[in-house]
Parts: sequence; C-alpha cells; structure tokens
Amino acid sequence: MKFLLLYNPMSGRISFKRNLDKVIKIFDESIHDLDIYESKAPKDLEREAELQASKYDVFLVAGGDGTINEVVNGMMKSDMKPILGVLPGGTANDIAAILGIGKSIKKSLKMFFESDPVAIDVNQINDQYFVYTASAGILSKISYDVSRRHINKYGYLAYVIAAMKDLTLDYRVPIKITTEQYCSECECVMILGLSTNRVGGMRLRNFSNAKLNDGLFELRFFKRAKGMWKFRFLSSLIRGGKRLGEDLHLVSDHFIIETGSEVRWNADGEFSTKGNVEIKTYQEAIMVFASKKTIKKYL
Repeated sequence: MKFLLLYNPMSGRISFKRNLDKVIKIFDESIHDLDIYESKAPKDLEREAELQASKYDVFLVAGGDGTINEVVNGMMKSDMKPILGVLPGGTANDIAAILGIGKSIKKSLKMFFESDPVAIDVNQINDQYFVYTASAGILSKISYDVSRRHINKYGYLAYVIAAMKDLTLDYRVPIKITTEQYCSECECVMILGLSTNRVGGMRLRNFSNAKLNDGLFELRFFKRAKGMWKFRFLSSLIRGGKRLGEDLHLVSDHFIIETGSEVRWNADGEFSTKGNVEIKTYQEAIMVFASKKTIKKYL
C-alpha cells in the first residue's frame, strides 16, 4: 500500500521529527511505500489532504486531535478517501485513545500493515467536519485557548490549570434545540456532544453507550436550572458524566441549535464557529485502523 505521512511539527511537547528516521526504517523493511509531508501553516494539512486524497491508500497522521481534524476535513472534501491511520503526538490524544492506538510507533504500524480497516462516522458543525466531540460553554475553550508556551512547559497540567480558572466564571448559554422529534428552549452552562465516552483526556463512562458507526450523535445540555450549578456540574463529571435529573440528553443525526452570537463552539479540541449551529452525522463516512478492543467496544 502507498502511505502518506502527514504531521504537524508543532503538535505536542516533543516534535514528531525525532521519530521520522524510525518510521522510515520500518517502511524500508516492509512492502509498503511512504511519502512524507510536514505542515507549514494552520490548515495546511487540510488543503494537502484534499489535494492528495486520490493518490494514496492510507493517510498516516502524526499529531494531536487538531492535526487529525485538519486531515479529516480535507478528506471529507474529496470524492476519494484514503484509510486513516493515527500516530498520537499531541497532548490529550483523545482520537488515538478512542481508536486504541498506543504510543509505540512500531506496534501501531504493525497493526496498520496487518489489520483490516473499519468504517466510522464523521460529524459536521456548520461548515466544519469533526470526529468525536463538539461543545460550547464552560471548559469548552480550554483546549484551544492555552498557549503553546504553557503546553510545552506543563503538558496536560496546563489544561488543568486553565480549567480551574474557567470554573470561576459565570456561564449562561441560552439555547433553542430542534431535532426531528424534539424542540425546547433552556439556559445551559455547557453543551457537550460526544461520539464515544472520552473527551479532554477523561473517560466519561456514564455519559452514554454511543457507537462510532451508528450514524448518531449524542448531545448533553447541562442546564442552569437551580442553585449551586457548579457543584452539580462537577459532580456529574466526577461520576463519569452521569446525567443529572434536570439535564437534557438527546440522540439524533441532525440538530439545529440557536444561541447567542457570542457563544463559541469547539470541535475536536479546536475553535470551530460562533452562534447558531447545525450539527449533522454522516454514517460510516471514512475508514480507519482501530484496535480489536475498540472494534469490540465502539463498533
């Protein structure tokens, strides 16, 4: 098979460049071909993925969730979609963890060489595609607001520090949510959408039983219905995303959410858009390499 390695030299605390010789050596000893492309600017990998999609069997993406998101956006704009293989190189690496991909390059490439790919859903929020999460409100800006300097210095702890500061703020997110079967208005502190039960490096084991290929997306609306909302919100997270009685949990393949023009949305850990959004799910839109454990649990 013909592989194109796409990587972001700025992703994570340690540049993936130091691993290039190891990757090249493994490919030299295999029957597969490898080309390499290094990101040169924001959105560069999205453009390159769209441009090169018809020329390769596999896109091998090294980086964090934002890097993978760029490549998936390029893939979704192309009629031809290579298989996606992920080599984790970011800070949280949620997508890699969801797919069951560890940090060992040798083991991961062995899996890609020897296993069959599986189909997973891709979601869309307005004009942007995303793999596993979309959110707004409290904590949702942490993943893209923390400076590169702090990430390089503190790693995942930089996000924890930023989250503690964000929890001191007062969030009021007015929304009107519409699906084919449901319509309601409420005031939230957070809207969290997931395709599985992992986000921000955490396992929300009690959030849902979502699958990666069921053609559905799950949204939790953490309502600001009573006092002590911060305590109740944190209680839900500590209990693995357990739904509180007043909170709203919806499952659909199509959501329309109307809200304030200043409300910022996060998709796969990156800033996506502001204000009103439309969220859609495309069932089994791309092929990926995943571990046997992931296939058993999420597919």
